[in-house]
Amino acid sequence: MELFNLEKKTALVVGGGSGLGEAMAVGLAGAGATVIVAGRNGVKLMNTVNRIKDNGGAAWSFVMDILNTDSVDTTVELIARRFGRIDILVNSAGTHLKKPTLEVTDDEWAAVIETNLTGTFRVCRAVGKKMVREKCGKIINIASLGSTVALTDAAAYTASKAGVVLLTKNLAVELAPHNIQVNAIAPGVFRTSLNEKVLVGERLERILNNTPMKRLGSTEEIAGTAVYLASKASDFVTGSVLTIDGGFLAWGI
Repeated sequence: MELFNLEKKTALVVGGGSGLGEAMAVGLAGAGATVIVAGRNGVKLMNTVNRIKDNGGAAWSFVMDILNTDSVDTTVELIARRFGRIDILVNSAGTHLKKPTLEVTDDEWAAVIETNLTGTFRVCRAVGKKMVREKCGKIINIASLGSTVALTDAAAYTASKAGVVLLTKNLAVELAPHNIQVNAIAPGVFRTSLNEKVLVGERLERILNNTPMKRLGSTEEIAGTAVYLASKASDFVTGSVLTIDGGFLAWGI
């Protein structure tokens, strides 16, 4: 369908070397976008690139460190020069810390906030300036169920992801006059290569018991949401957080 056609669009997926970032990169490429994946692990990035190319898509990789402003600004400038413009940005790089709040050190707290919130801000700032010049663009940030509710022993993570939601809303308001839509995806629990070893036994049973649909998400389902938010179909959607969780938050237990 033309509404979801991303041909002639260039998408930058930060954190596209694994997990949900990889799934969204593959999904965007499948919809016709030229995809650039960026992150710190060049080997993982190339695996995503090869997966896209094997399926007939166009993809490139750039090593970039979201913890370093110079790295972000330089890489975004290189991408913009090489490809002419960045039409779509997906911020999927992130980290997690599971530890009782009163035991979290200053360094641990700072590391999570710096990656999940400040790193997202750095990339939004660098790419947003390019999009303002072009008077169009789509920015998709990755929030969390923890943007809304408390998660056990995860205060640094939930604080960072709550910040991502308000960053998304502020950018949506500020960039709306420039025809740039800024939204977030709040994923529930998806099985990926990164978490499949811990999604077993009692932990898995507890998650499924709190999910009305009684299953985990598939990566194709988050890819579809990314395509929607990156496409013409969402041109009047901005400042929104789309939750994909099988009803977890709606149940509220």
